[in-house]
Amino acid sequence: MDHVWDGSYTGQIRMSRFPAVFEASPGAVYDITMTGTPAKKMLFRLLGEGVGATIRIAYPGAESRAIYKNGVEIAYNEWDDAIAGYSPVTQAFCGENRFIGVQNILEFYITTGCELQIKPRNAI
Repeated sequence: MDHVWDGSYTGQIRMSRFPAVFEASPGAVYDITMTGTPAKKMLFRLLGEGVGATIRIAYPGAESRAIYKNGVEIAYNEWDDAIAGYSPVTQAFCGENRFIGVQNILEFYITTGCELQIKPRNAI
């Protein structure tokens, strides 16, 4: 608990944690919808044994975000002219990701033993 107050807000000294339990079976896809403003930076870790899932985060704005694994940025999937967007996530490797424009959805695949960070990035 933060014991520091700045007006009506806490000092936010400690990182907020939001654990979730879900079934990470092959081909699993889960949507995350936030009721408030999403954090600029987020950390994702999946616990379990040999499982993985695709996570989809709906953002209210079109700011560009990047996925980092071990401090290295993982590029979006290749652009696909047929769908006029980045290629779908095939769950080939941890960190595989794409951004679905207009809908403002960041989609990425995570497996056990893999830690992914989402950070804002400069883009035009």
